[in-house]
Amino acid sequence: MHSLYDVLLTQHPRQLTPVRCAYSTILQLHRYFEDVVLENNLGALVIESLPLSAKRPAREKARVRDLARGGRRAFFFVDQADPLNELVTGVGARSLAAPVILPQAKHTQVNEHFVVIADARFSALVATVRGRADQGRLGGDEVFWTFEPDIVYSALEYLMARVSAEHPYHATEFGTAVRTSMPKATSLQLTVSVTTKLAHLLQEQASREIAVNRIATAIRESLELGVILQKTVDEVGTALNVGNCALRVDAETAEQALNYFYFADGSEDMASKQAEIIADLDLHCSRLAEHPETIIKDADDEADSGNENLPNATVPLIFHERLIGVLQVTAAEPARVWGENEILLLRTVANQVAVAVNHAGLFAQIQQQALTDALTGCYNRRSFEMQFDREMQVARRQHQPLSLMMLDLDRFKQLNDSAGHDAGDDALRRLAACFRQELRGVDSAARFGGDEFALILPQAYSEGAQIVAERLRAHIEGIHIPGFGNLSASIGIATFPAHGSSRSDLVIAADAALYSAKRAGRNRVCVFDEAGSDQKFGHPSSDSLPEALESSM
Repeated sequence: MHSLYDVLLTQHPRQLTPVRCAYSTILQLHRYFEDVVLENNLGALVIESLPLSAKRPAREKARVRDLARGGRRAFFFVDQADPLNELVTGVGARSLAAPVILPQAKHTQVNEHFVVIADARFSALVATVRGRADQGRLGGDEVFWTFEPDIVYSALEYLMARVSAEHPYHATEFGTAVRTSMPKATSLQLTVSVTTKLAHLLQEQASREIAVNRIATAIRESLELGVILQKTVDEVGTALNVGNCALRVDAETAEQALNYFYFADGSEDMASKQAEIIADLDLHCSRLAEHPETIIKDADDEADSGNENLPNATVPLIFHERLIGVLQVTAAEPARVWGENEILLLRTVANQVAVAVNHAGLFAQIQQQALTDALTGCYNRRSFEMQFDREMQVARRQHQPLSLMMLDLDRFKQLNDSAGHDAGDDALRRLAACFRQELRGVDSAARFGGDEFALILPQAYSEGAQIVAERLRAHIEGIHIPGFGNLSASIGIATFPAHGSSRSDLVIAADAALYSAKRAGRNRVCVFDEAGSDQKFGHPSSDSLPEALESSM
């Protein structure tokens, strides 16, 4: 079966010039043509062919019914599986205010979409065919529209023949409707109203494309996820002219989840408003985890969420079939009805953000791997040097102390030789777990090399560092390794500015204190003493070694 699009292009090649548009723009264009009929209460003949949709919102069904009211005749070609078939009534018994649904068999489908309007004062049509892969073009569908009565007349002739062949029971009714609605002239006023709306539509489309491009640029130019997410809500909120826009990126716990907001009115009580939106996002995330689909609430829908029952739209962020967050917009006015273009923008942005979140996660993972020791999860030596330099700068600027501990496991070589390297690795991992339990959140632990670790304690004098070191020593002494026995560690402490003014000075001083602890019998804590007599603090070992055996430390 030939489509109306193809037939008219063949008959009127010089008068019709197809243009390429996003399908969401084409849908809105169809709405504008319908609006001419509804807003001006025309007693027109309206004929439409609609692509198959698995779901038709209540407002769309209501619009189809509205097009058949007011003395109008409305005919709709739809797929047999389309929900609009629920509107079918019996031939002859059909109410004059009901649309005529003309179900199409599968083998006759060409996935076309058209609207034909015929009235004594106004005639117009818009037509396209979706998914023409054989055209070898990308970037949308081709569409044409016209207000020429002769072209509309050609369309009606074709449709009369099509209805007679495919729907003979409706042929008489259709033919009568065509004969009583033959276009005679086109109202300039009505034509201008459509073209003005179309110009506004293309302008809005351009502004939304700019917003998408700005978000894409932010994603390309920044690896900081916070910058990208804030840019996203700002651009979406501005482009859609909404009251607020919110973006949630999930994490392992609710407390770690990222929430970013845009508010059109900056004078609002942000804290209470954000709390309300976060509660909304929690509900939507729970729902979308089970059924990841776009949630649209228009002005005429029943209230099912917060935000003062204002119209809102929520789009899931999906990456590799996994929900990683949601993007939500809430209208500023209660009469807002979301357009297809607006929902398309949200979906496009959600897809971009999902990829950006994944890339940011990969970057953070790579960065973490570059700065941490794979076995223990502690910082590596390069990271230790960077962190120590930052802490030294802070300590100098704020005139605060800074302590450094050098910690070394006793008899680690003997552990590896007697119990095996797997046992040695296990000992190092358990030692790192001990650091995580005993150190403060501001403290840093780094694997300096082998079984030697460096611990940075900001704002800690030697006395406070000794208390922490003794607590660590006692904890380590309680770690049992099968095939070897309990661990023990020797710890040396140096403090800025008393024992050095640079990173290298403090490392040398703490290392010297560590070896003093080793020489004194291991399993103890020593603080660096420039005079050569290191202060000792801690539990004396019962198995001290003579200096001749230092090589086995």
